[in-house]
Amino acid sequence: MTDTTLIYPYEFEGGKKAIASEVNANFEAVKTFANGINATIAGLQTAIADLKNKPTREMLDIYYSFSAQTPAGAYPLWTGETITHCKSLYPQFWNKVKNLAALGNLVTVTSEEYEERLEQYGQCGAFYLDELNGHLRLPKITRFISSLADLTELAKEQADANKTHTHNVKVSTDGSKNGYDTATGYLARGYTKYSSPWSPNNNNGENKILITSEGEEEGHPKNVKLCLYIQVANNLGELSELDVNAIAEELEAALISLQTAYQTYADDLKQTYQSIKDDIIIASPIIKDYDIEVTPSMFMTDSTYDDYPYKADVPFEDSDEELVPTVNFGLEQAESGNYAPVALSGNGYVRIYAKTIPETEFVIPSIVLQ
Repeated sequence: MTDTTLIYPYEFEGGKKAIASEVNANFEAVKTFANGINATIAGLQTAIADLKNKPTREMLDIYYSFSAQTPAGAYPLWTGETITHCKSLYPQFWNKVKNLAALGNLVTVTSEEYEERLEQYGQCGAFYLDELNGHLRLPKITRFISSLADLTELAKEQADANKTHTHNVKVSTDGSKNGYDTATGYLARGYTKYSSPWSPNNNNGENKILITSEGEEEGHPKNVKLCLYIQVANNLGELSELDVNAIAEELEAALISLQTAYQTYADDLKQTYQSIKDDIIIASPIIKDYDIEVTPSMFMTDSTYDDYPYKADVPFEDSDEELVPTVNFGLEQAESGNYAPVALSGNGYVRIYAKTIPETEFVIPSIVLQ
């Protein structure tokens, strides 16, 4: 976490003259402190958001989704995806699959068996573990998932099945010439690959053919295609969703406390800093100049402050390096936010800083040197 401790390089005492470079150094310290607090707050906000977005599903959870965007820590199950170097990338998942397989609670096959299942069924319900290289191939599921009746059926693929049904077919009453063999009661060779028996109805030329399934008697139901995923990584380990919410609430409470403390400290800091400036004013001789003209040609690039990359040395006859300048900008310049709240006193000039070079000349109502 960013350091948020405020340390002043210099300390000022009431009634004693301050040096401009020391005042500027303290300003930089305050700026660094504020940036550190802001970075800490931003970091906490990011941590809370990340925590809420992390996967809370357990490894090996299977779920459907309407979204084609793969959820965090998950892989698709319709591609037969190979997780290259799974052993090193997802060691917990690798070990869990391996241990379950050793206990007989998860089915693994060889690479050859995986391909054979794909060729026969168009999908494979088992995992392939490449022990030599540490790769893991996920199951490929492109068709229906059916609940098992016994654990011995785990990850067992089924062939296509059509429910036993009949079809109406058109044939000529003169079947011997148009596909119907009246002697055998079958459709004649060359007209169809079906060989199921059927009964002719010569009155209207319509006949019924019975199609009997060689697999399961129950046909496949109507379906909707959705994305099927398997959870591979769970970055929260064994934390439950309730645990995640509790941690997020604690972080949010800490963030609120930090923001409140920062605001209180910032207010106190502002008062303290103003008090220091008042002491400097009281203890120092005052030199003033009025209606100082500033032109765009006075500005040039400078690297003193990242946020204000341009400087202009405004002529001031009685200025020297030991004095602290207070530049009182006009209303337009003050509200623009273009000019730094600090300035530097040099021999014969007061240096101001800007974010951008002004397009036109302007007048500074007064500059005070102390």
